[in-house]
Amino acid sequence: MKRIYLLVLLPFLVSFQCEDDLDNSGFETTYLLQNESGIDLILLSNGNSLVDLESQSEVSIGSTLNSVTEPVVPSESLIFEDIKLYRTDGDDFILVYDQEPLDDALWIFNEPSVNRYEYTLVITDDLID
Repeated sequence: MKRIYLLVLLPFLVSFQCEDDLDNSGFETTYLLQNESGIDLILLSNGNSLVDLESQSEVSIGSTLNSVTEPVVPSESLIFEDIKLYRTDGDDFILVYDQEPLDDALWIFNEPSVNRYEYTLVITDDLID
C-alpha cells in the first residue's frame, strides 16, 4: 500500500522540484569591454580595483541574472554605474574615457546562444583621443 502512495506522490513532488529550479535559473546578461585602441587601458571598477585591458583584447566586467527572458541593459545593471578608463604615464593615471551616465546606445547587443545575452562596449582610438 505504501508503494502505491509513493508512486502517486512521486510525479507530484518531482514537478514542484523542477518548477523551483526553473525559477532560480534565470537568464544571463554579460558585459564586455573590447579594446580596439592602440594603447593598453586600465578600468577602475566600482570596488576601486584595477582591471587591465590590453590593446586589442576583450575582458568581461561582470554578468547579471534575470528571471525573465529579456536582457538587462547596461544602464539597469547593478554591477557598475559608470565606465572610467585610464592610461598610464609613468606612475600617473590619466583618464581617457568616461561614460557616466551609462549610454546603452553605445553598447553592441549580441545573443550568442538562446537566452544568453551580451553587451559589448568597443573602445577605439577615436573614443579616447
